[in-house]
Amino acid sequence: MIEFQKLSDFFFPFIESDFKYAGNFYYDLHIHTTASDSFIQPEFLKSFLEDKRYLISVTDHNEIRGAIKLKELGINNIPGIEVGCEDGFELLVYFKKIEDLEEFYRKEVEQYRNIKRMAKTHRNIYEYLDVLNQWECHKSIPHIYGVVQKNFINNKKYIYDVITKVDSLETHNHALPMVRNLLAGELREKYNLTATFGSDAHILREIVSFYKYSNMDLNRSEKVIDYLYKIGSLSGIGQKHLFYMIKSLT
Repeated sequence: MIEFQKLSDFFFPFIESDFKYAGNFYYDLHIHTTASDSFIQPEFLKSFLEDKRYLISVTDHNEIRGAIKLKELGINNIPGIEVGCEDGFELLVYFKKIEDLEEFYRKEVEQYRNIKRMAKTHRNIYEYLDVLNQWECHKSIPHIYGVVQKNFINNKKYIYDVITKVDSLETHNHALPMVRNLLAGELREKYNLTATFGSDAHILREIVSFYKYSNMDLNRSEKVIDYLYKIGSLSGIGQKHLFYMIKSLT
């Protein structure tokens, strides 16, 4: 279940609708584009949103070109980024203005990027939490009950301290099983935080799947097929990480 009612009012000015909560709406605060490790073009997102009310944010890994491009295409996109730390911890950061996102990226991300690992920088989470105090922004921890290295509850000893320093927890990540999202929702409630939610999409099918799910139009068989597509896309995403490393070294 997506916790629409727990969304922070930080995001309300970006909602493209006369109604805050209505059907046939596309809420997605965690999308990747070809600017990082996704196969989704900003032009596709513009076309996909043409007949919909929406609230979206492109949050590429340590990149902002996708968010800037979508803004140039006329889409009211919440300026966002998924910042990766040196140990693999990730943080979704949303800004009020595209200029603030650009300044933050230029000053605090670009020069610290890890040329071998697209989703990492050479800074730790406490450095980012400190510098983000300079901006009007909203901070959310994504996929907190994820799998492998992205299961921050199991892998990051400092996680419970960081939770007290952010605004939201991502309580629905469409790439994760329902049980893990439910655990994230329970944790959000325990710490009395607001919620973010998103597709974490890297391929087009994931965008469509999350749209159907958020409008209660996704059946179980489609969800199974989506997981199979997810597995099938991993090799392609892995290749993009490899190409990124090679390109950065040349």
